[in-house]
Amino acid sequence: MRSRNRQYLVSVDHLRAYAALLVLLCHGTQMISPYLREIPNSAPHGWLYADNPLATLVLEGHTGVTLFMVLSGFIFTIGTLGKDIRYGRFLGNRVLRIFPLYMALIILGIGAHKQGANLLAVLQSLAGLGNLPGSLDLGAVSRMWWAIAVELQFYLLFPLLSRLLTKHGPLALFKLLAAITVIRTLVWASAAGGINVNSMLYYSLAGRIDQFLLGMVAAWFFVHHRRRFQGPLKVGISTALATGAIWVFNQTHSFHEGHATRLLWVDVEGTLWALVVLTYVATVSSAGLVSRGIAKVGEMSFSVYLLHYMVVTMFISHRWWIELTGRPVMDAFITTTAAVLPITLAAAVVTFNGIERPFLRWRRAYLLTDQPPPTAPSPAPKVALVSPR
Repeated sequence: MRSRNRQYLVSVDHLRAYAALLVLLCHGTQMISPYLREIPNSAPHGWLYADNPLATLVLEGHTGVTLFMVLSGFIFTIGTLGKDIRYGRFLGNRVLRIFPLYMALIILGIGAHKQGANLLAVLQSLAGLGNLPGSLDLGAVSRMWWAIAVELQFYLLFPLLSRLLTKHGPLALFKLLAAITVIRTLVWASAAGGINVNSMLYYSLAGRIDQFLLGMVAAWFFVHHRRRFQGPLKVGISTALATGAIWVFNQTHSFHEGHATRLLWVDVEGTLWALVVLTYVATVSSAGLVSRGIAKVGEMSFSVYLLHYMVVTMFISHRWWIELTGRPVMDAFITTTAAVLPITLAAAVVTFNGIERPFLRWRRAYLLTDQPPPTAPSPAPKVALVSPR
């Protein structure tokens, strides 16, 4: 389901798959492990911490949401930089991308959770305000919908931001980032500690807008200076920097304890993922069997993201888990990778092909110019993901 508005980049679908898997593995491991060790995650020591930075990518896998946000800014900017956008068509394409599966979940979720639904809640969720109090609360069905609201709010702003970037370059977005950071800090400081930092930064556009903007800046550098970011070594360095920063975030207990450093973390996390996206997309263009398989998961990442929480909750409610090692965290991870993941992927295949794909075919070109979508300056050196026969 390739867009008519931009060049297809298989590496972008790789990163979509990676982001979705990070979130799935995080929720499965963090949610199932307390039942194996009888310590709820809300307890002082309930959140999981690891000395191994690679394990931290799973335990803090919510960072995959940040990767999704950065990718959104990056992907749209690749296709629109230097061009004007038909605003109505752009939003229409976004509706076709998100609302078919979203509406199906709303209708079926209300059928099972009528107590969490009323007309105003339905209208609020449909209006892209599902991350605010009063929206639909349908248990596990709606737990991931806050991110849909944030994405929809960004889509409303994107054509304006794209024009700003086209006319004035990345410096304009950096100035906007600085202004947002100052205002956000003043809002936090003026509340004298009365603001829930997670609610302010994690679940709303107030904290996520930085990551969209950083993705847009990464796209500008990709279009204008792609060669400077090519190379497996640069991919490795950017990935190591992101992994190390997330490990420090985990070791300082920053997710639950709401340190003031969270005000900076949204930009540090976004910048590092933007660098990963930039170097990876500039470098990797393999079309081998493994590459296509990963890309298929990325293509279905929206279904994976929306469905996985229900699958994890199903396993918990039925007490279905695999106890092989006697180590609660490891057994939770094994259960997630060996059972939750394949069931989620199987369900995603059905929902993607039955609900998402038919509507994706209706998307139209939304660029005002008659020029084709921009092509990359020159082919990137291919990094083989499978050995040639």
